[in-house]
Amino acid sequence: MLADSLTAAPSNPWVAIVPLIALLPAILCMADIARHPRTQQFSPQMWLAICAFGNVFGLFAYLRFGRSQDR
Repeated sequence: MLADSLTAAPSNPWVAIVPLIALLPAILCMADIARHPRTQQFSPQMWLAICAFGNVFGLFAYLRFGRSQDR
């Protein structure tokens, strides 16, 4: 019974698309940190962790406070 519900296809296609849309900004911020490792206030590793686990707030914090101005 449980195995049947785990293998069933989602009835709504947005169920699969929305998580991908939510991950896209995080991936873009992480790629920006990797390309430009000079960050403000924290180390690049700390900003990667904040972006990975901070969801939307971590992404906005990096874009507002973490990006260096002399890129």
